[in-house]
Amino acid sequence: MAKKKASAIQALTIALIIFVMCTFVLAVTTYVFYAQNEDAKVAKIQAETSANEARQSLTAAQQSQKDLLESRIGVDPGDSIDSVDKELASLQDTAKKYGGDENATPTYRGLIKTFNNALKSANADNASLASENRDLQGKLKMTQSNLKETQSSYSKTMDEKQTEIDAIGKAREETAAKFTTETEELTRDLNAANDKAARLADLEKQIHDEVAPYISPGRRDTFSAADNAADQVAIVLEELTARDSLIQRQNQVLGAMRVADPTLQRTILAATPADDRIDGFDGRVIVVNELERSVLIRFPRTIGIRPGMLFFVYEPTEQMPLISSKKGILEIVSVESGTVGRGRVLNTSNYNPIVEGDAVATSLWSPLMPLEVVFVGHIQIDRDSETDDQALEDLIKKVGGDVTQTVSHTTSLLVDAGIPDQTGAAGENPGWDDAAKQRRRINLQQANKLGIKVVRIDGFLELFGLEENYFDADHLVTPTP
Repeated sequence: MAKKKASAIQALTIALIIFVMCTFVLAVTTYVFYAQNEDAKVAKIQAETSANEARQSLTAAQQSQKDLLESRIGVDPGDSIDSVDKELASLQDTAKKYGGDENATPTYRGLIKTFNNALKSANADNASLASENRDLQGKLKMTQSNLKETQSSYSKTMDEKQTEIDAIGKAREETAAKFTTETEELTRDLNAANDKAARLADLEKQIHDEVAPYISPGRRDTFSAADNAADQVAIVLEELTARDSLIQRQNQVLGAMRVADPTLQRTILAATPADDRIDGFDGRVIVVNELERSVLIRFPRTIGIRPGMLFFVYEPTEQMPLISSKKGILEIVSVESGTVGRGRVLNTSNYNPIVEGDAVATSLWSPLMPLEVVFVGHIQIDRDSETDDQALEDLIKKVGGDVTQTVSHTTSLLVDAGIPDQTGAAGENPGWDDAAKQRRRINLQQANKLGIKVVRIDGFLELFGLEENYFDADHLVTPTP
């Protein structure tokens, strides 16, 4: 019993010892843990302090670097190292011109040294240039002094030359005015020559188109082959010369047959139809307005056509028809264009009316040729004792023509009034004398030589749609259409 009790005590003692030892170990361990924890806290605080100091140093360094880059070096905020390197490389290329080492790594300091050296060299050059400038200033003053003297001499010379120039300018103005006047005269002459050339060209075509049918067959091929007006006119003159010789031979034959007897001549003249033939057509009717009794006529040219001019209408199939075979009369009322004229119908028939395509003709007008008429013989139409030359001349001027005294190449028509009635006293025919007889004879001969158309008074009046009974004692009465 006591032994069991001692064993229990021993076990409790051992357990107490173990407990005490564990408590001690726990206490020591707790002390060490708390001691290490405190040391760790202190170390942590020291580390944080060191880190804060390092961060402050880094921030200060970064700020210092930023101040250095932005304030001292001049790098823009936010620029990267690459952009700075590119800028330095670009500046290095420029620095090479001033002796910079092209193999060295570019730095702002190196660039500053390079540009500084360049600046020193430039300053030295500027100093040299300033010295040269001072020398030049001295020379300039001397030159200016000499220039003043020279200018004074030149001014005097210029005044003299200006006087000469004024005289030359005045002479030049006079020459220019004279030149302008001569130029205007030459221009007018040139225009007149051009107009004449144009008329000659048109005349050449007209000669070729209108004269060709009248050339004899033996010369027709030669005439058609001629390419200029001179050759054509030469052929026409040759033709006229041959015909003149033929007419003279025929006149000799007629003279031998006593046809030249005055009584027989008057008989033949009385038997000759009063009207003549139309040499050719002047235009064509292109439009007929039956309600307004008007037509449009196409001409080669309308130059010279005037309102009031009469045209006879013929069948287009007739060749050189008689004036009396006309199918109607047209009066020009206006010129519509360079080739078209408007006319009104004065006379026509219901069984053979005027239609499109009809031909028109008159001896009072020819394209591009002025109307020029010569009157010969004793012109006495009405029943008084005075001649009627003025009345017929007024008719010609009314249609834009002129009356001349002698036949020439430009004559359009020769009107022969014949010789006066030989009955009665010589004083009943004033103005008819030997000179008038001679003038009539010469003009008729010239007209025959030149091929000028000759008509009698009644045929001439018919060109105007008139008859001899339309004349009274004092004035001409226009017939009613």
